[in-house]
Amino acid sequence: MSDITTINDKVVEFRGVDNLVIAEVTKDSLTEDYTTGAVQVLAPVAEISKTVESSSETHYYDNVGALVIRSEGSDEVTLTVPALSLPMLAYITGKHIDDVTGAFIDGESVERYFAIGYRLKLTDGTYRYVWRMKGAFSIPDETSSTENNGTDTNNQQLTYTGLQTLSKFDNAGGTGVPGRAKSVVIDERDGKCDLTTFFSTVQTPDTIGNLAISTVTGLSIDKSTSSILVGGTDTITATTTPTGKNVIWTSSNPGVATVSGGVVTGVAVGTAVVTATAGHYSAACVVTVSTN
Repeated sequence: MSDITTINDKVVEFRGVDNLVIAEVTKDSLTEDYTTGAVQVLAPVAEISKTVESSSETHYYDNVGALVIRSEGSDEVTLTVPALSLPMLAYITGKHIDDVTGAFIDGESVERYFAIGYRLKLTDGTYRYVWRMKGAFSIPDETSSTENNGTDTNNQQLTYTGLQTLSKFDNAGGTGVPGRAKSVVIDERDGKCDLTTFFSTVQTPDTIGNLAISTVTGLSIDKSTSSILVGGTDTITATTTPTGKNVIWTSSNPGVATVSGGVVTGVAVGTAVVTATAGHYSAACVVTVSTN
């Protein structure tokens, strides 16, 4: 069994979500490879929540709980979005748009399955990248109330039921271990992948290897300490070996200093550690923020 190592062991929470995209699943069967259509934007997203249909039961032998039998079913993902256009609503729910009038016809549905992708922002400023590989959208509930002098409005909640694929992937159960899959999730803060093309196509257990940063043999930064003013900036330059590899920047305290692309911005008086990560390598700079 290989050792489990953690590059970032600090406590983080979810603090945002964006980049909600979809791609229609065009092939998924016991005898065919999994394929999808082009990736496209679904809508701006305000909130995403997920629940998993699961159950467990303890089996006893000699009066001792010896086995836990677990069962995992579908995922239910709730997407809070603005009111969708009628063509998009018809597309994802398999309904029909009248060509002449543009009217949404809530009649019989065409069976359509989609992969959905999105990013979850963490409190350290990094992102968790997600592709859910197969699921179907339900007709959303709609609520609208009478207009008044306030600022109240109503958004739309989409329900996406996520399933395992029928197709098997060569690496779904680990390298060289075939199996089906429901999703692929990668944390940017692990620093193991170049995620700039993550949403260019639907990622699967067999394609994520193409994102791995496997050729980085070293990383250095040009300073170990930095002093800036509140509202001021400083640039930390990172150099990878070989040069030009993707570098992930994080701040231990974004409330004191934020970092983007190596540019550090002072937010409030205090100290933060800015870390550059590339592959399995990291380097840190202690940033002190003051008012004078």
